[in-house]
Amino acid sequence: MMQRIRSALFVGFMVLLPLFVTVYLLQFIFGVIDRTVGSLFSRFLVNAGFALQQGDVIWFLGVPFHGRIPLIGVLLVILILLLIGGLARTVVGRHVFYLIERLFGLIPIVRGIYNTVQQVSQAFVKEKSTFKQVVLVEYPRKGVFTVGFLTGESQGDILDFTGRDYINVYLPKSPNPTNGWMALVPRDEVKFLDMSVEAGLKFVISGGVVPPSMGERSETKEIGDSESEGNRLDKGRVD
Repeated sequence: MMQRIRSALFVGFMVLLPLFVTVYLLQFIFGVIDRTVGSLFSRFLVNAGFALQQGDVIWFLGVPFHGRIPLIGVLLVILILLLIGGLARTVVGRHVFYLIERLFGLIPIVRGIYNTVQQVSQAFVKEKSTFKQVVLVEYPRKGVFTVGFLTGESQGDILDFTGRDYINVYLPKSPNPTNGWMALVPRDEVKFLDMSVEAGLKFVISGGVVPPSMGERSETKEIGDSESEGNRLDKGRVD
């Protein structure tokens, strides 16, 4: 009887754990934003004459607030994100962000961090931008496979001496996919998975806790299948 009670308590805890962690993280993030941005914006409203401060009390729209105006920092950040998202869809916005990317590209250390984070974030937003397909590479030893992401063909003359066809595979580290490395892998040693990039990223970030869903098919076409007719066969595809 006690064993069943302990088992039920453990299962209930594990079921509610994701909810508790999500609520805690959201509360922490919004709390930090509200304390920092909210305090600065409240001070701006007081200095601009839109609010009145009496000691630690700030009067805004006839309502007293202690220290700062709550939630105004979160609302301001949401408004800024909406404006940036709308600006990024315009021609002027794209040009501005292109110039910002060029600026970050001139700084050696910052360039590597920015490019890696940008690739992963774009993979969530627009799968066709960087990661083309989820693959398996037999690494670090025979019989053990690592999840990777196909990024493109290995072009140039650097691998001509091998006489084999190579592709570029990004091998992320779990749980932080922005930390990883790029490997040039022979095409016939790569297993191509019928899985969306988003599902593959979820699998990596969760450390395998979130099982990969083979039903979430990627809209991208396999590079192995997009070769001109009769050129190369994709020997490693896994359905």
